Amino acid sequence: MGKKILVPLAEGFEMIEALSVVDVFRRAGVHVDMAAIGDSLKVTSSHNVQVIADKTLVDCANQIYDLIVLPGGIPGAENLKNSVVLAELLKKQNNEDRLYGAICASPAVVLKHHGLLEGKRATCHPLFADKLSSQEHAGEKVVFDKNCVTSRGAGTSIDFGLELLGVLLGEEKKKEVAKGMAIEL
Repeated sequence: MGKKILVPLAEGFEMIEALSVVDVFRRAGVHVDMAAIGDSLKVTSSHNVQVIADKTLVDCANQIYDLIVLPGGIPGAENLKNSVVLAELLKKQNNEDRLYGAICASPAVVLKHHGLLEGKRATCHPLFADKLSSQEHAGEKVVFDKNCVTSRGAGTSIDFGLELLGVLLGEEKKKEVAKGMAIEL
């Protein structure tokens, strides 16, 4: 059975961060569920671009994902933080030692808030780095620790997506997808 990932989309999400990950994984042939927080499949990004999700997050609540990836954006990260369904999914993901990731504001705003960075190195957008327990790795593009991958922001979105892909499917698949995108690793 193939791998399956979840990318939750909340009003005010950062489009590049979300869709870069979706694109990288779909290029690799991975099943990706873009799930809207709320009742409507239509979600508006932080820069006023409307995206139609595949399903709502409630529809995903009882599924098992190999990876859950949180885009950032404001107020997107705050809206992700406030989702009870997402908090439960993320805590279960961590407790079962499955992979999760967050970029931009979401490592500090969502993961830290829900205790999902405890004992883990992390990075995030520079404007939110002071919320992390340690700023030791805050300047790094992408940080992988245990079952958590974090990244800085829109400018590191492709690096983030490829790192997640490498962790989940291996370096060969990561190199294959990167080559198809004309990215030299």
